[in-house]
Amino acid sequence: MTHKAIFAAGAFAIALGASGLLHAEEQPAAPQDAALSAPGPAVAKPAAGQPVAADTVAPAPAGPEAAAAKPESEQPAANALVPVPVVAAHQAGKPASEPAPANTAAQAPASPEAEALRKALAAMPEGQTDEERNERAALLAFYEARGYAPLWLTPLGVPSPKGSAVFAEIKRAGEWGLDAGDFRLPLIDVVGAPFEVVANDEIKISQAILKYGRYARGGRIVNPSEQLSSYLDRRPQLLKPQAILDGISAADDAGAYLRGLNPQHPQFEKLRQKYLAVLSRGKKSAEAKRLLANMEEWRWMPADMGSVYIWNNLPDFTQRVVKDGKVVREVRIVAGEKDKQTPIFTRNLKKITFRPTWIVPDSIKVRELWPSLLRGGALMRQWQLELRTKDGKFVDWHRVNWSNTNILDYDVIQPNGPKTVLGKVKFSFPSQHTVFMHDTRAGDKWMFNVASRTYSHGCMRVADPVGLARVALREDKGWTAAQVEDALHNGPLNNEIAIEHKIPVHITYFTVLAGENGELRTFPDVYGHERRITLALEGKWDRIVKGRDHLAPVAVDLSAASRRPIAEDEPDETAGRRGRYWQHTGGGFNDFWYGE
Repeated sequence: MTHKAIFAAGAFAIALGASGLLHAEEQPAAPQDAALSAPGPAVAKPAAGQPVAADTVAPAPAGPEAAAAKPESEQPAANALVPVPVVAAHQAGKPASEPAPANTAAQAPASPEAEALRKALAAMPEGQTDEERNERAALLAFYEARGYAPLWLTPLGVPSPKGSAVFAEIKRAGEWGLDAGDFRLPLIDVVGAPFEVVANDEIKISQAILKYGRYARGGRIVNPSEQLSSYLDRRPQLLKPQAILDGISAADDAGAYLRGLNPQHPQFEKLRQKYLAVLSRGKKSAEAKRLLANMEEWRWMPADMGSVYIWNNLPDFTQRVVKDGKVVREVRIVAGEKDKQTPIFTRNLKKITFRPTWIVPDSIKVRELWPSLLRGGALMRQWQLELRTKDGKFVDWHRVNWSNTNILDYDVIQPNGPKTVLGKVKFSFPSQHTVFMHDTRAGDKWMFNVASRTYSHGCMRVADPVGLARVALREDKGWTAAQVEDALHNGPLNNEIAIEHKIPVHITYFTVLAGENGELRTFPDVYGHERRITLALEGKWDRIVKGRDHLAPVAVDLSAASRRPIAEDEPDETAGRRGRYWQHTGGGFNDFWYGE
């Protein structure tokens, strides 16, 4: 190596040290420090204020939607920590070579550094999770397509412009509610390191990028329904690893691309700004933890929530209808009791039923109706219920020997009438949870005036449900209010109107929401989901109480059912308590039973 080359390499190593890239395993600054010194750039806003579709690469201001990766010769990004060095000398026996463009056809490595990268990729562990295995496969395909040319590092093993941008952005992960320490970037302390070291460092950077992309989309809690509660039927909105690698390699600004992987929902950004403000006041507080938990839930939400959607947020017991990003209707709802919760999930509205028939769920049939039938069937008489075979034939329940008959072999229905538990309207969005939205009997309207409205056994009762039907049918079919009234009053019983267009129903659990002017409103953690999410983010998995699995099959036990007392038939202590409850609530059958 010539004296000039040695001097150039040494000077560049000094520059790297000053930039903060020359230290072991890149320990980024704490989030609060980053928030004070370098506020995050504004979120890239999608067209018309809508978030990005979950199955596409999130946009970034610099245009990551480009299809092909750019060659390594592109100019440094504006926030690059270090420039690409102009160094003529290489390690002894190490020839200079330019990285192949991303669209290079798969071919055998053309240089010693490419061969080192190929071998390092082949030696990668298989991975312990599905996510890690998918990321490994994506890395193999990505670098094969590049002819095993490094992207983040130069042949000397120092960051390229894209690599510098990645290092800088990952250090700022705390500004987005992530932990920069989760993304272990490599030690870069030698200019002209051996090929094998450079190859392993290149892979570590790619792995950090993919992990950032996974965590930005909610992958810290990969399966909430199994890890936290069966009522949390959400999934992280993960992008395919190959899409992330293609997107960031094509982006003009790799840092902006990484930022754009975080949720684009306006509520997420408002919570994030408040989170940064809270962190600027000192250590992470209970308020900061609450904001983090709610930000994590936004990572689970569909990127495209719909041009028109129905949004039921349980902690504030409020339903909003949103059109083109604006709330066009807001009313109160009643949600499930704390031990019979309304589940958190998203499905599309499929039909609206006027004067609906109620089909009693299996849980009620086994836990309430069957014991009642063993003692005379007072509930069947009181609520005018009917017994049917599975093919719809009427059965006289008085003539069945219920001591040796499985009630699950039958359907129990309540035709619409004066005592119907569903009221005049039902909104169906089928799922495994068997819950829906519906009207409320006149005697139960008092529930909407209570602050904490946890009275149902899973379904949501909606204030002014006919008004919701008007909005939905206007958007779906162009119906007028008069047409809705005609279908309600003049149509047949159980008059089902199919919804033809996509109207998502989002049931959410946000304990913090931001208003139009940015002010925050907080609500009680009624079901404990906020606490579960917080514990998971802190790695305290052993302290999470999941509760019962509400989707577990209903067990049938004839001997137990025959011994169980029922309030309306046997005036014991249990019956007295239940009777007082019904008296207080106006005797609402649907106040006590699931599925109302």
